[in-house]
Amino acid sequence: MRYTFLLLIVAFACNSVSEKFSTHGSEITSDNALSIKDFLQKVNEEESTFKVRGTIEEVCQMKGCWMTLRNEMGENVRVTFKDYGFFVPKDISGREVIIEGTASREVLEEDVARHYAEDGGKEYDESMRNSISFVAHGVLVKEG
Repeated sequence: MRYTFLLLIVAFACNSVSEKFSTHGSEITSDNALSIKDFLQKVNEEESTFKVRGTIEEVCQMKGCWMTLRNEMGENVRVTFKDYGFFVPKDISGREVIIEGTASREVLEEDVARHYAEDGGKEYDESMRNSISFVAHGVLVKEG
């Protein structure tokens, strides 16, 4: 009877679906992360702490020192990393990510927006100045 119970536990553990993530920066967990849509409804000009789950749209191709998140609302969500203390791989566009840190809405200086456009291989557009700035202290990138 004990062996049957043990075999059932092992079989269940082997069949369970588990998300695998690589960690960058501080260790964080995946639980209680907001969707991009919910995050965009809550973020404002005042800096607040968030945990968000989304899809990476673009990564800085120079060093991996920033990334943007895809969203249907059309707002630019630019993620940088606390104290420039870590980077992410440059080849992770399209992957799911969970980020934790502080965020606020802001209008970027034109030269900063131009710099980001250049690093992303895009032509500058005035609308790039309107942004949501997210400074992550921890990032989980879904593997595979």
